[in-house]
Amino acid sequence: MNKHRYPMHRRTVAGLHGRQGGMAIIGALVVVAAASIATAAIIERQALLADTLAGERDRVQAKWLLRGGLDWSRVILFNDARRNSVTRKGAIWSQPIVGLEVSTPGQARKAYFSGQIEDEQGKFNIADLAENGMLRPQELAVLETLLAGLNLPISLAEAIARRVAEAQTGHDGAQAAPSLRTLGDLLHIDDMTPEIITILSAYVTILPEQTTINANTASAEVLSASVPGLQLAEARDLVDQRDRGQWFNSRADFFNRLGKPTIKPGNQIGVNSEWFKVTGQVTLGESVAGMQALLHRHGGQPPSISWTIN
Repeated sequence: MNKHRYPMHRRTVAGLHGRQGGMAIIGALVVVAAASIATAAIIERQALLADTLAGERDRVQAKWLLRGGLDWSRVILFNDARRNSVTRKGAIWSQPIVGLEVSTPGQARKAYFSGQIEDEQGKFNIADLAENGMLRPQELAVLETLLAGLNLPISLAEAIARRVAEAQTGHDGAQAAPSLRTLGDLLHIDDMTPEIITILSAYVTILPEQTTINANTASAEVLSASVPGLQLAEARDLVDQRDRGQWFNSRADFFNRLGKPTIKPGNQIGVNSEWFKVTGQVTLGESVAGMQALLHRHGGQPPSISWTIN
């Protein structure tokens, strides 16, 4: 019996050793796989961190380039005031910049700048709708006329006027609502939508003080709404003549050229502007940075920055 037992025992032990060896190899493979996965995860995290840092670097550089664009706008507007007696379309400041190539510090990379300056006094200033928290009926009528000409709900005019009044300090020294800075602050008004805000942005603005309408930059819709008795078709004829180079030299020049003695000259019209909105965007690598700013040009000094939004 022993002759047959030992060979079988040796085969059993050999089989056991074989299985143990196989398990050891599998275990080693598992360890190697786990190490590879861990290494890959570390490399991925490092790559993600590097991308994040590179993106943050590009974002910071883009913001600095935007600041340079804002300073450029101030210089352009300052020089325009020194050279021109009126603020008009067609001047250097009114020309948009699209895809201007600029170099980053060290000249190693290229960024692309786009920007535009808008004359905010070519628009209706809703700050004129109220004074010391009280509505101004004459200005409310102007906004109603403007909304009607734009095929927008006239009911929005009073709602906007009341919001403006609430944002002002009343005779009691109280302010019922936060101050307004951009048209986006009106979105909470009933029936106001982003689409309406987009339409209004070409005709309406919010400025920190009461202002006149610049006849040299205003649209026909704004002029017609602002001057009682001036029909929209007549305003369009005036704007066509103006944009062909027949600028208005003064308020009196504007009213004389109306050819309508029944329209009495008023202080609502001017030919110069002090308030401008600057919009800029810089693309650097995968980063895109944008900015808006409101500039105030006054007293022969370089324009000051009223506010900026990144």
